[in-house]
Amino acid sequence: MSYHTGKMGVAAGISLVFLITFPYIFLTTPAQTVAIGAGLAWLIPLISGGPPIVMILGMLYAMKMFPGDLYTVCRKLIGRVGAWAVAVYYITMFFCDGVLLLRQFAENTLLTALPSIEFSLVIAIYIAVAGLLCYAGIEAIVRANYIIMPFGIFGLTLVLLLLAPFYNIYNILPWQGTGLENVIPAGFLFAGAQVGIFALVILAPSFQDKRTVRTAAIFGVGMSAVLKSMTVLVFSLVFNTVVAKEKVLPFFEMARLVYLSRYLQRIEALFIILWVILGVMAIAINFYMGLYLITRLLKLPTMRPLIPITGIILAETAMIPPDITTVIVLDELIITTYFNVGVYVIPTMLIIAALLKKKKRGATQCAG
Repeated sequence: MSYHTGKMGVAAGISLVFLITFPYIFLTTPAQTVAIGAGLAWLIPLISGGPPIVMILGMLYAMKMFPGDLYTVCRKLIGRVGAWAVAVYYITMFFCDGVLLLRQFAENTLLTALPSIEFSLVIAIYIAVAGLLCYAGIEAIVRANYIIMPFGIFGLTLVLLLLAPFYNIYNILPWQGTGLENVIPAGFLFAGAQVGIFALVILAPSFQDKRTVRTAAIFGVGMSAVLKSMTVLVFSLVFNTVVAKEKVLPFFEMARLVYLSRYLQRIEALFIILWVILGVMAIAINFYMGLYLITRLLKLPTMRPLIPITGIILAETAMIPPDITTVIVLDELIITTYFNVGVYVIPTMLIIAALLKKKKRGATQCAG
């Protein structure tokens, strides 16, 4: 298997972005958001979706002047050492995101569906399936997802609508929550959760053209942000902001409240299957992107030999934190600090370098 992919279209791009940014909604992120913004917490996901889109558009402008994927563009703009540094950053970022997702989804599986199973076995199953998906390739993953994605979105929206009898408008009062001075900065800080969107520019030559990448970025992050905002809003309406902060699995708790009839109950079991599928695919994409960059840096013909050993390392790393509370704290800390380097610092540096190089090239041509 070669790490080079074919020509992916808009649907595949949207699927890729949605899959790598949305699964956080099945973790403790909504509860963390409510803890920060209270009644205005629904605004944080919308704000956090803006900076990555703006940075992607800026990167596409730079890549229009200096064609290629992210690594090629970095070599042209900041030299070989700079390109290596950027690549190593994104490798660690994708692996770190994959490890955090792996640990949290494994813990959630134990809490909700399989409380008696051995924890290390759950980790092994998740990483094994993710590894098999990596063997299949990125196109297979995203194409499988854009078949599943409409059903997932429909199911999630249906749950939110079926919770209407539990809505209490007083639960989100006061309207300004903890204040815009807290909510807006939090939105920009949590933009780090969308850093996976830069998989689009890393794989840029694999898409049909720059317009495909732009459309995928806007609609992928846009849909993800709107759905996360709706989920946080309904979560706040159903549980008051004090209780909501204490929920470890917000979406699971909401799904448990849905009652359709005496013959159709406990629909949260269906959503456990959904979040397991989305979780495994998100882990697989992070896994694949890290391996892709390693393969790209070392100029290897294939990533296949790297998959087993890397999977073992990531699985062992995921089991290092002593408990889920530590993982949640680490997750929030890494998202709001380390991941933001990939959202703000690196793209800004490359855009400025592209503009300066373009200006220098124009001055040289004029002088000639």
